Amino acid sequence: MTSIHSLEIPKPKNWQDFEAITLDALRLRWGSPNLSANGRPGQKQKGVDIFGPDDIGRRIGAQCKRYAKPLKIEMVKAEVENSDAFEPALNAIYIATTRDRDTKLQMEVRMYSDKRVSEGKSAVGLLFWDDIVGSLGANPSTFKSHFPNFTLPEAHAFHRDRLLAALNLGYFGSHLWDYAELIHGEFGWMANTDPDEFQIVLSIVRQCSHSFLPASERDAVVASLDEIVAIMNTEEVLNRGDWEKIQTLSKRVSKRLVSLSSVPILESNTLEVGRRLGAINHVQDDEVGAAQSAELKRQVDAILPYECAKRTAKKFAEADKMEYSYGYRWAPKVFAYVEQEIRFANPMRR
Repeated sequence: MTSIHSLEIPKPKNWQDFEAITLDALRLRWGSPNLSANGRPGQKQKGVDIFGPDDIGRRIGAQCKRYAKPLKIEMVKAEVENSDAFEPALNAIYIATTRDRDTKLQMEVRMYSDKRVSEGKSAVGLLFWDDIVGSLGANPSTFKSHFPNFTLPEAHAFHRDRLLAALNLGYFGSHLWDYAELIHGEFGWMANTDPDEFQIVLSIVRQCSHSFLPASERDAVVASLDEIVAIMNTEEVLNRGDWEKIQTLSKRVSKRLVSLSSVPILESNTLEVGRRLGAINHVQDDEVGAAQSAELKRQVDAILPYECAKRTAKKFAEADKMEYSYGYRWAPKVFAYVEQEIRFANPMRR
């Protein structure tokens, strides 16, 4: 499906339009209607075009620059140092630019920002044209007021049941054999795990397969699940050959689920979020690091309506701050949150 970033949105030809676009984009980005333009043309602005609170109440400022030439770190530093005179002091200053993303500059700004923060000064961030356009697109009517000749791509239809099925298939179905080992293996025996839990997992995957998978994939997956259930329900004690058969069938199911290609992008992304959370739950023995958490949060933000952003940030912060944020504790907490948000999300707010 076409995304807003695939549209050739024209860059503004004057700084006044760019500042107005950036102001509306940041109000939407942070859900902060109290962001304001600083002063009027001709007045000294002390390096700040836009100021006000962000979504967590920090005092932020933004300097809007329509650079014709590539933006360099020296130019960023000059603008940031001008903002140091702004009163009251800012917690963060952003340089908003019509330029495209630049990984080298982003790295340089991160290092520069860390140095400033260690000195008790404001943090520094960059907002490129894609960031600004993406934030503006959160509200189609606001976007239309700046770009009347462009129509945003229609949002994906929000099929709640299909998204829930995709999440569960990723979380449970993509790791079916891991669940079998966890419940019936040595760890399950030591933890006195209920052996019927694996049957419950099989039931979840079977039900979600019926409501989500294309017919050709569904029939193959359900057939494998039925074979597993038949083996599990035998009255005899399962032998090594039985478990090898269950392993083969389980991995066959998981392979089909992770290789799906004929589903809409939102559903595919939801399946991937479930799969990654399941992998952290089963495979990762150590704690979930900040970079890994941030990447998962970015993926979750991409599948949930934008109104969930603050709750998502809070839930990830809670998971990260657990005394022992090992994968098997961290992942279920995040999974339960995502499932809840999909279940009760407003489908009109994507």
